[in-house]
Amino acid sequence: MNVKTLILGIVMGGMVSSGTVAMVFGGSNLGLFGYPSHTCSPPYSKPVKPYSFTDQWQIDQYNSEVEDYNYEMQSFRDCIRSYVDNAKNDIKRIKKKANEAINEANSQ
Repeated sequence: MNVKTLILGIVMGGMVSSGTVAMVFGGSNLGLFGYPSHTCSPPYSKPVKPYSFTDQWQIDQYNSEVEDYNYEMQSFRDCIRSYVDNAKNDIKRIKKKANEAINEANSQ
């Protein structure tokens, strides 16, 4: 084993997986200008429960605001979950390419 291969192996550390080749399916966040932040929008504000309700309209209005908030929060969480899943896919792709480079270096 030559010094370059040894150093490359040390730098890549735990990324080496005995030559396993795997395809990564799924979305990606990789872009041209580095790794992007998420673009998910959280709900604007939580509904404020009135101290007391004076009529059915206020109750219905509050319940509607709660439903809207819950929907927006679920959409936000789904967006974050998708971003994180895509990030995990990107990590797998990067590890795969690093392993390919190590295997190529080791085969020389």
